[in-house]
Amino acid sequence: MKTVATIILVCFGVLFCQGQSQLKLSIKKGSDAPNFETEHMYLMELSNSGSVASNVTISTSNKECANVKKADQTDFDQVIMDKNKQNRLQQIVVQSGKTVEFYVKLSRPNGARLNTWNCTEILAVSNDGRAFSNAVSIESLIPNPNNNN
Repeated sequence: MKTVATIILVCFGVLFCQGQSQLKLSIKKGSDAPNFETEHMYLMELSNSGSVASNVTISTSNKECANVKKADQTDFDQVIMDKNKQNRLQQIVVQSGKTVEFYVKLSRPNGARLNTWNCTEILAVSNDGRAFSNAVSIESLIPNPNNNN
């Protein structure tokens, strides 16, 4: 009896997992702007290899950079924009087997300290806040132009 119950539970688990969307987030094109610029645009790609369409929100947040003291970090402003860089995006629908492109604009604040770092984490989340994709991290340096040779 235990074996039958275990097999049924495994079957339900497999069916449940196959019905869930499988989203993969990646950076398609990094910023072309020099490090000393205050804004950087990253072309992102969200692919759905699952069997159903997914309605998600792109979440961005400042995270602590590994191996960098908290005092040497600066928070950036993040904006999610459509592929034409025209409009802010709220929700993204990714059809099964399709890919959606969008931009993430990272802006450092005016008067930000030089020689500090920012780490921004980006991921797709469901309406209830659950992660629906892998997380992508972007590390940015605010260089001191006097240190450049």
